[in-house]
Amino acid sequence: MSDKIDFIKYLTSTLTAASTKLLAANPTDTAKAGRLDQIVRTAENISDGYWLRIAPAYQSPWPIAPELFRAVGQLNANIIAGQSVANFDAYIALLVTALGTTPAKRQPQPSE
Repeated sequence: MSDKIDFIKYLTSTLTAASTKLLAANPTDTAKAGRLDQIVRTAENISDGYWLRIAPAYQSPWPIAPELFRAVGQLNANIIAGQSVANFDAYIALLVTALGTTPAKRQPQPSE
């Protein structure tokens, strides 16, 4: 559970930092910052089903974790570029899709 909370804090702090940067820009971009802020405002939890898909990438050592952090960065860049994401749940769904993770993908196969 602690990893899940840490990951939520990581995501919200990353989104907040990007929003702050947009608001500090000249000219400010309040519309883009507002999209990021909306996701942060709705961040409460990650469903167990999604967490089962994210956790192996989050908890794994190199080289899997960088894949997750790149996916987060790209998703944030897509939102800033105009991709519509209604809330944190939708954000997590897009992140899972970007990772292409399924529980079976990260489990050892019988031939390993």
